[in-house]
Amino acid sequence: MAAQNYLAFDFGAQSARAIHGKLETGKLEISEQYRFQTGGIKVQDTLRWDILGFFEEVKKACKKYSKDNEEELHGIGIDSWGVDFALLDVEGKLVSNPYHYRDKRTNDIYNDAFRVVPKKEIYHITGIQFMQINSLFQLFSMVRDKDPDLNAAHTFLHIGDLFNYLLTKKIACEYTLATTSQLYDFANHDWSLDLIKRFGLNPAIFPKIIPPSTELGPLLPKIANKVGLKDVKVIVPACHDTGAAIAAVPATKDFIYISSGTWSLLGAELSDPLVTEESLINNFTNEGGVFGTIRFLKNISGLWILSECKNLWDVQKPSTYDQLNREASQAKAFRFFIDPDNPLFLNPENMIEAIKQFCKKTNQNIPNSRGDLVRCILESLAMKYRYVYKMLAKMLKKSFKTLHIIGGGSQNQLLSQFAANSTALEVKTGPVEATAIGNLLLQAVSQNKGMNFSELRKIVRNSFDIKTLTPQDTSKWDEVYTKFLKII
Repeated sequence: MAAQNYLAFDFGAQSARAIHGKLETGKLEISEQYRFQTGGIKVQDTLRWDILGFFEEVKKACKKYSKDNEEELHGIGIDSWGVDFALLDVEGKLVSNPYHYRDKRTNDIYNDAFRVVPKKEIYHITGIQFMQINSLFQLFSMVRDKDPDLNAAHTFLHIGDLFNYLLTKKIACEYTLATTSQLYDFANHDWSLDLIKRFGLNPAIFPKIIPPSTELGPLLPKIANKVGLKDVKVIVPACHDTGAAIAAVPATKDFIYISSGTWSLLGAELSDPLVTEESLINNFTNEGGVFGTIRFLKNISGLWILSECKNLWDVQKPSTYDQLNREASQAKAFRFFIDPDNPLFLNPENMIEAIKQFCKKTNQNIPNSRGDLVRCILESLAMKYRYVYKMLAKMLKKSFKTLHIIGGGSQNQLLSQFAANSTALEVKTGPVEATAIGNLLLQAVSQNKGMNFSELRKIVRNSFDIKTLTPQDTSKWDEVYTKFLKII
């Protein structure tokens, strides 16, 4: 295979980066080209995304790439977090800055929503876990509150789809993103018109759904000329960041994974959705994956909690995650636990105080030092991994030997070791840039007909170092697991 070059934009809730990938003779080399901060902005009493500001950064990254690289670029692909969306008016212009999923408008939304359509019925149609941040609940809050933005809406696009539109003027919703909305009907392989209508939404605003690895079209001429990338195609990878990341798991078979970052997404890869009474009770989700797979998983609040604490500490004195982990390693084990998924930690004014408040409410001692707080967060995450893994194994009626931790959070070796200890599974960590790697390789799939899933994952194994961690002190973790169960 002659060398092929692709550019992946990976949008996260706190940062975004442009990664160049060069694919040649079964190996992928990557290099970071550009990075910028994302994060929400306060607009009056709402939390929003500065989406056009992010788009300006996309163009800067493209211009920098064209300046620094002479080889032909075969494609540009964008992935983003799920659930959030933009609304366009009849002229194709943004109605307003998109809402951030942590905006408070969906607080206490469930009761109102389930009076319209019962919870069990929604799950039977969509197979998606219930989170107040889901597109369904965000949209329904706009119906309930008579938000004027919805009246002006002519087109609905998830965030990754919006960037594709801004680059090409092509309107479409990519499959892996669409399935996260809780408005996708797996039985009919399309939007659920029934749910859309019953929740008071206009079916006409929801565009055609297209599969991953679709060649969408060329860059708009004005953009191409401005950034110096003429005749470059925009290729739709898996536009949902987790969908792209799971495509880059360096595994063969019988594995579970955690896509670790702001969120920790723990699950397994299935060939068909698993929608049962048990999966509903356990609140597991069935999201669309690549090559006909289903991502059967559960969202767990991830390193967002630690990141928010670090932001507060850094006001006084900047620190690194390595420093925080060293302090946690020196702190006494198993003194404090939190439930990472308690609503208290979704978007508090002060994360440190939220942790202390939770410990007080659950009759525990109060962590005060940085080491104690960090150890509390990491041990609690590892225990929650065990809790969710046990539910997963029971529903699938099988056990596993290997847990793959991928994404930015895989760099936190202390958390990864705690995960091995807690679950008693062999843990393999990496690649760190799994989302961008999946993005790049799924672009390549569109240009290399016949490339299958096993070949794609073989490229990952051949190209990146993977570390292996074995469980330690499992009996101690077993002993305190009952203590953790009492506070969740």
